[in-house]
Amino acid sequence: MTFLPIAINIEGKKILIIGGGKVAFQKANILSLYTRNITFLALEFIPEIQTHFSDCVFLKRAYKKCYLKKFFLVYACTNDNTLNQQIAADAKKLSILVNVCDSPEFCDFISPAIYKKKNVSIAVTTNGTSAKQSVFLRNTIKEFLENAGF
Repeated sequence: MTFLPIAINIEGKKILIIGGGKVAFQKANILSLYTRNITFLALEFIPEIQTHFSDCVFLKRAYKKCYLKKFFLVYACTNDNTLNQQIAADAKKLSILVNVCDSPEFCDFISPAIYKKKNVSIAVTTNGTSAKQSVFLRNTIKEFLENAGF
């Protein structure tokens, strides 16, 4: 897999997170640094999602392909790998960029480890090979910048 690190303009664009658990919460936390135009789709949501993202849209229902059509980006964050792969296939047929959490082989894009302060964003990626290493490097850079007074 070859991923090009780019920054995408998401102003005014709708983002769908399918799933209501911890992984969906983690993805939403990153996205919320840049937008609150997030819709969650799941049968159940952990309380943290409902509390931290109460200003977002919640669709409490089972996944159907027709729900994808109005979204720019889709994150498949369910605990069902088969469903996540189906979401990816459906999104690709509709030319919608999709991220399948923990399965970079099905992703159109991956989410890097991000450090954001004011108008500066620093993203670290290992091209989907090691999220743990990306987070370690991001934290090292963050600590360096903070110690330097940034």
